[in-house]
Amino acid sequence: MSKKVIVTAAVHPFLLETLEQKGFEVCYEPAIDYDQLSFKIKEAVGLIVTTRLRIDAPLIEAAKELKWIGRLGSGMELIDTEFAASKGILCVSSPEGNCTAVGEHSLGLLLNLMHRIHRAYGEIKMGQWIRDANRGDELTGKKVGIIGFGHTGTAFAKVLTGFDVELLAHDIYSSALGLQQFPQAKRVNLETIQEQAEVISLHLPLTTETKHFANTRFFEQLKQQPYFISTCRGGVTDTSALLKALQNQQIRAAGVDVLANEKLDSYSHDEKAELAALMALPNFLLTPHIAGYSHEAYYKMSKILLEKLGII
Repeated sequence: MSKKVIVTAAVHPFLLETLEQKGFEVCYEPAIDYDQLSFKIKEAVGLIVTTRLRIDAPLIEAAKELKWIGRLGSGMELIDTEFAASKGILCVSSPEGNCTAVGEHSLGLLLNLMHRIHRAYGEIKMGQWIRDANRGDELTGKKVGIIGFGHTGTAFAKVLTGFDVELLAHDIYSSALGLQQFPQAKRVNLETIQEQAEVISLHLPLTTETKHFANTRFFEQLKQQPYFISTCRGGVTDTSALLKALQNQQIRAAGVDVLANEKLDSYSHDEKAELAALMALPNFLLTPHIAGYSHEAYYKMSKILLEKLGII
């Protein structure tokens, strides 16, 4: 029987070495495309993926020997988990591996914006020494709304505990991880966050329900001109609505680690213009989907995934 495992993304060497030690034939294909994978997956018993490829029903149907799909990190939106389950295929992810990195990155974006760090540095590089206009806001004592209180939302709450903030947690699931781990967080509805939060951070998966969750109406309902942070999925925020919210001063600043379309070389004229308009704003900060990509997370995601699959 084949013991081939296809790895479709760059991974920590620990994952490849461990699979080989356990007797698997590792097919390391970090640049493989959908059509190539459709051909090579026929004899594979395992598949390791991130967010680059869609693992849909036709692809799964072609994988006659497939026993499991391992998703490094969080978010299963690109995997047809329901169809996989109907075929007896186990699907697991490893959000525990990179949630700490995401929580810290979210805090980094927030503090950078609140204390005008990147903005002031950019001005200094242009020979400007501006103090009054870069007077910062303290995080301590603020009301922080966390929307999505799973692994990453909880991790963000954890790094906030030293700032004496009031945590407002919103999650549609009553069993959300953070609601048990952080009893000091006040569970509230979305309207309360929109009315009271001085900081809002999104930690939602991308689903049909959450696509463009942060849309024009969402921003129009904000009462405190909050700082806005998103380190989840680009599609959760409507980019056009975010730009308008900044231009209309519905939010004080925005720090995001994700975009709806992260393939910048594929941008249309309108997409380029929209991104350029955002980046021209001094109160906008963007990083290239690296929040959960720390050196430590790179290793932990692999280790936790292999543990969940029962390989170690």
